Amino acid sequence: MIDVYYPYFETEAIWDEFRYSLRSIEKHFKFEFRVVIVGNLPRWIDSTSILHIPHDRVEGIQENTLYDAITKQLLFNAHQDTSLHFVRMYDDIYILRDVDLITVAQFKAMYPFKEVPERNGTWWSQLYHTLDVLIAKGYPGWNTETHLPELFNKEKMQWIITAYSALEKRLLTSSLYFNTFFPNAQPLLFSKDFAIQFYDNTDGPFYDSSEGDLIEKCKGKTYLNHNNAGLTDNLKNFLKTTFPHKSRFEL
Repeated sequence: MIDVYYPYFETEAIWDEFRYSLRSIEKHFKFEFRVVIVGNLPRWIDSTSILHIPHDRVEGIQENTLYDAITKQLLFNAHQDTSLHFVRMYDDIYILRDVDLITVAQFKAMYPFKEVPERNGTWWSQLYHTLDVLIAKGYPGWNTETHLPELFNKEKMQWIITAYSALEKRLLTSSLYFNTFFPNAQPLLFSKDFAIQFYDNTDGPFYDSSEGDLIEKCKGKTYLNHNNAGLTDNLKNFLKTTFPHKSRFEL
């Protein structure tokens, strides 16, 4: 049995996305798993069907989102009942077709260090800082922050967070992990052939508009994710239609 770990902060949810993410993994994860939620527990969750590790987000901390994410990861790592290997999910990721654990475990990346675009914003600063740290240590510097399901070993993840002082320095744990432990591996680069991302409701080299015929747009894709701006009424209706049946995690 492997844990599927969701860090969750309820006040950041803008809709029922978590409900549909859970429905998607129940339908399409073709391996035995248990759901672990670190953070808030939605009232509609059947608490007997999951492992809940409570955590209240600390407010007023610089770069709070990443601080909170790493803090939740540390709680998962430290819990004696969590599995050694785990899949990290988020409430805005959905599985669109059947996948086994080997598929989920593929080392995935957005692009190499030399192709990272210049952008402004807190998250981009954290990415640049993370990759600079890796390059300085002689690692390849792949950006693995794909926002897709990832397989980790919690003891190795704990080592990464400690060795790089990731909490204190606000470093991104996925890129630290895969570059450090798989420095010679060639990752599966992100492609619209297997994943679709609805970010800011625009079309681009990595993102798609969530308007139009989403059945056609999502045909043949394995993964779907979005940000708040991409979660349009059109996408909500698509998710409701695609995952209409209650999962075992819902009351």
